[in-house]
Amino acid sequence: MICGMATSRAKPGKEEALVAAAQDHARALREQPGCVATYVLFERGSSTQVSISIFESEATFTRAVDVTRPVIAKHDLGSLVETPPTFGVFDVR
Repeated sequence: MICGMATSRAKPGKEEALVAAAQDHARALREQPGCVATYVLFERGSSTQVSISIFESEATFTRAVDVTRPVIAKHDLGSLVETPPTFGVFDVR
């Protein structure tokens, strides 16, 4: 299995909009073949949001990210985050 993780920090006053964008993307990812789970985490006392998506294989993960790119793009992340999100891909062991 493979896990994708995106981390971002919301601009002041944009926390709920950032979480809504991440939840929208998570719903779209869940509909994709090979999706095992998706989670949207928001750190208490911070404006940091983490999205985690777990897929059966790298191929299904890559395809799902490509197919759902327009879902997250419609939320104009640049207006919601302080700095560009960071991304990581991990093997689930």
